[in-house]
Amino acid sequence: MAPAAFLFVLCLSLASALNLHHMSADDQDRLSNRQVKDAKIGAVTFGFARHFQNHMVLQRAPQRANIYGFSPTIGQKVSLQLVTVPATRTYSYETTVHQDGSAGAWNFVLDPFAAGITVNIRVDSGGESHNISDVIFGDVWVCSGQSNMQMTVFQIDGAAEEIADANNYPNIRVMTVNDNESPTPLNNLIALSESWSRASSASIGHGAWSYFSAVCWLFGKAIFKARHIPIGLVDTDWGGTPVKAWSSPEALAHCGVHHDEPSDQPESYTEYLKHVPLEDRHRLQGPGNSSVLWNSMVHPLLGMTIYGAIWYQGEGDSGGVARDKYNCTFPTMIKDWRSNWNRASNGQTSATFPFGFVQLAPNHPSPGSTSGFTDIRWHQTADRGYVPNPDMPNVFMAVALDLPDFNSTYGSIHPRYKRDIGARLALSGLAVAYHQSGIFQGPLPTGSRASASGLIVDYGNTWKLSVVINDGFEVQCAHLRWVADPIVAHTNTTVTLKPNVCHAGEKITGLRYAWSESPCALHRCAIYETSHNLPGPPFISYADFDPNGEPYFTFNHQTHIRN
Repeated sequence: MAPAAFLFVLCLSLASALNLHHMSADDQDRLSNRQVKDAKIGAVTFGFARHFQNHMVLQRAPQRANIYGFSPTIGQKVSLQLVTVPATRTYSYETTVHQDGSAGAWNFVLDPFAAGITVNIRVDSGGESHNISDVIFGDVWVCSGQSNMQMTVFQIDGAAEEIADANNYPNIRVMTVNDNESPTPLNNLIALSESWSRASSASIGHGAWSYFSAVCWLFGKAIFKARHIPIGLVDTDWGGTPVKAWSSPEALAHCGVHHDEPSDQPESYTEYLKHVPLEDRHRLQGPGNSSVLWNSMVHPLLGMTIYGAIWYQGEGDSGGVARDKYNCTFPTMIKDWRSNWNRASNGQTSATFPFGFVQLAPNHPSPGSTSGFTDIRWHQTADRGYVPNPDMPNVFMAVALDLPDFNSTYGSIHPRYKRDIGARLALSGLAVAYHQSGIFQGPLPTGSRASASGLIVDYGNTWKLSVVINDGFEVQCAHLRWVADPIVAHTNTTVTLKPNVCHAGEKITGLRYAWSESPCALHRCAIYETSHNLPGPPFISYADFDPNGEPYFTFNHQTHIRN
């Protein structure tokens, strides 16, 4: 690894890390602060970086995995021996410890290894050695975001079935980063909540707000079942956190984000927190300061070669200035993660690695506000309504606007229907990240035309439409007034909206679909496609007019919301 890539910090021992989830929130805060302080002044010891452990997954060929760690002795030789299991071949590597800030670091770029190869690895330096075993090559995915990514398998619908089923997937390996913040970038994780483990009922099925992430697990399991290669899942998330906490200073500067800009949590989230046991609140009230989680929960992982990342976040940015900048902050964070991961991994992590996200699910029981969550859903696509797109290449998403769970034990903002989300995200990931053919996202219009029967919205020939209910469309009339415009007819590729819903003499100037915080009942939005029953995403468009003065709409461009 390049010397500039790392600034070493001394962290808590792994044994202490494994006990962190038993501590009170105050104790965790005090311990975290002490760890960061001690890390900056403590002595360096020879060893692997904290996330290189027994049972881990290293990235398979054609990419080459990085193995790295730290040492106090600049210039001292470090040797690495990798032995395949069963012991059929040995690979040997040598390097020297280089100066990295105030400490020493070492790094190896391994040969490319095919998926499924298992190895044991030993590093030696100055008469000291360290070993990791049962290391397998496959695809490594990072899972990040706030509480809906953090929500565990234990908390979802069908939890008992999923937890029992985890025993069938020993070649899916999981790791959870402990919640810690730092004012400066770190190159070793402060602690782990869960060390690298083979998937099992024990490693997947811990309690509420502990581990393992349901969306991360369900996505990874679906990818494993489709691709038949080992999958490594690195869960690094923290409830109640805004995108700026996960973004580098450079990314935030690009979007004009300042440290003093507040991030407002939805009222339903703060209300739910009042009923959460004190020992769990630390996991749901993460820091909102700029870059503090980038520094401590992302930056230490950058040298690790990965295949891709998934993300579930946005609720914490649904109000105020943060909401209006999300169409910059989120796409820029993706670009910045890719650039930094590529550089820190010696070019082994792709500079355009696949990145998936979950579009925000419903929240309040009533249709609710037409701003906030609706803005974030649109901004998650860089104001285009779909991904991949020119501003977000190699990006995929799961639409979740038809998955309300107003009676969720964990508050309406935390729907338990994560199995739908995992399946949808994996389907789109298989298409974008693994180039699997077929339908992978719900219907989005290609155009429209006026008719005597009403406005005809054309969805093209990609999908065969299933129209479940007639409600969900709105048109904008004069004075920016939005009016419900129900479906009166449909075909396999078009829907026709009721004519003359605007007042006499008023022209239709806008068209939008599913544009509310909670637009429909469970699996009961208006528009789906028939192959996988995927819901159409929300959209908004503003009219152009033909030579006869009739409105028409296009959907293949960026559209900024007009308030």
